[in-house]
Amino acid sequence: MLQSRGVSDLLAAEKKAQEIIEEARKRKNKRIKDAQNEAKHEIEQFKGERERRYKGLEQQQMGNRTQMTEESNKETQTQIAALKSQYDTNKQDLLQRIITLVCDIKPETHINARLE
Repeated sequence: MLQSRGVSDLLAAEKKAQEIIEEARKRKNKRIKDAQNEAKHEIEQFKGERERRYKGLEQQQMGNRTQMTEESNKETQTQIAALKSQYDTNKQDLLQRIITLVCDIKPETHINARLE
């Protein structure tokens, strides 16, 4: 009877140890899940912060691009106006030179022409 009591005590102790191990595994798994959820939350916060900073910088650069585009367009319009002004002032002189060159013909014999 002493032996059966020792065996039953041993089985009970083994069962209790198994329950303690199972409980420890459950706590460990819960801590792991909590840590994973906390890490995901921190990652999302960090990602959101970086996204906001990126959007702010992008908006700032887009503002600079818009300003640069407007300045470039103004400069282009100024240059076009200057070229049109030069064209208008030089048009008559150029036409006169072209007409003079076309109409002033000086007949000459070609170097390779033979006179026989």
